Amino acid sequence: MIDFVRFRYKDKGIIERFIKDENNFEELLAVLECHSGEIRYPYSANIGCMEIKVNNESAYVKNSIHKLYNELQSGEAHNYNDFKYSALCSTISYLDGKLTDVKNTRLTQLEFGLNIKLPIPAEKMITDNIMLHKLELHNHSTTFDGNGQYKQFDYHNYYLKIYDKAMHYGVDENIIRFEVKHKKSKSFNPMGVYNIHDLKSKKILQNLFDDLLKRFDELTIVDSVLADTKITKKDKRQLESYLSYNYWEKLSERQNRNCKAIEREAFQGLLVKNDLLKTKSFLRASLIEKFNELLNS
Repeated sequence: MIDFVRFRYKDKGIIERFIKDENNFEELLAVLECHSGEIRYPYSANIGCMEIKVNNESAYVKNSIHKLYNELQSGEAHNYNDFKYSALCSTISYLDGKLTDVKNTRLTQLEFGLNIKLPIPAEKMITDNIMLHKLELHNHSTTFDGNGQYKQFDYHNYYLKIYDKAMHYGVDENIIRFEVKHKKSKSFNPMGVYNIHDLKSKKILQNLFDDLLKRFDELTIVDSVLADTKITKKDKRQLESYLSYNYWEKLSERQNRNCKAIEREAFQGLLVKNDLLKTKSFLRASLIEKFNELLNS
């Protein structure tokens, strides 16, 4: 569920004094000006994989609390497994005990996502079936240097990320991850999230999941069109047009905006008519099942 977090101290002096106390942190890194011997910002310390940074204007803590949990359990900071609700709560409590005044911090970034096991390689599904989001093409696509397919859709307040989680970590399973990275607090504040302790609320986690599901529903995920011999040639030609980013880009122009809504509805009707939403239905049901499983464990 919850992965990367970034939270900022309202009063940087509180955490600065705390990390400079050697009773709290054995190691504190800073910048040394060699000629004068002056110690300068930024100060940095770590709690496992979590980074604490203090500069002349602010102080924040960031990284994956999912990775931190696994690091505490096994010594390996990874996030390809499931992150249960009980593990999330215990990790937040652990951070609370290792830091100071956490309840007076504000979350500024947040990632919420789920890992889904697949019957086929995630790379194939991402390449062949997951096409568009809001009828727009992805902004980034990579293969992690051969370690899994990745697509990212960029928006002002958030990213939607879909990638091959297992291959990224060299795990011998088929795992796909759907994730929303909230880049700004205005993206998640309306869901009741302000402080990391808010993430202990099951109601707030439900809000975050509902938001992920909304973004998922906006995806164009289509079963293979070309391989289906039952689809008529006419429908295939029309579907190939609808699956082209350029088609929707042209309809987004001002003079064509009224047509876009009509064509979107026709596209959906064509998908239903030809039974091409099995992959999307499977993934949606899997996301709901996985979230409920993690929330209640």
